[in-house]
Amino acid sequence: MTRITESAIEEFAIELLEKSGYQYVYAPNIAPDSDTPERARFEDVLLLERLRKAVGRITQNKAKTIDTKDDQGLNNNQIRTLEKLRDTLLPKLMSGEVRVKLEQQEAGT
Repeated sequence: MTRITESAIEEFAIELLEKSGYQYVYAPNIAPDSDTPERARFEDVLLLERLRKAVGRITQNKAKTIDTKDDQGLNNNQIRTLEKLRDTLLPKLMSGEVRVKLEQQEAGT
């Protein structure tokens, strides 16, 4: 029986994301104590500057039909929502406080 390791799953997920156009960044290269930090603390999960740029790219097409002030407000609202999720839901998921139930299908369905 072949064992599936955490590192094998991680490598597989990284490969899938890279094939979808995502960029892989080795965490120590962007750590707070690195030469090119992208977060102030190790506890920071969201890379806010990258997120702001991504949201800007996503909403760039909307900017053609929406006033610039409104578009900036949309970006800030999205960022605040993601920050709230980071601060409330993510710790619960990581601590096991939020449980995910797996329902098995009956054979033949």
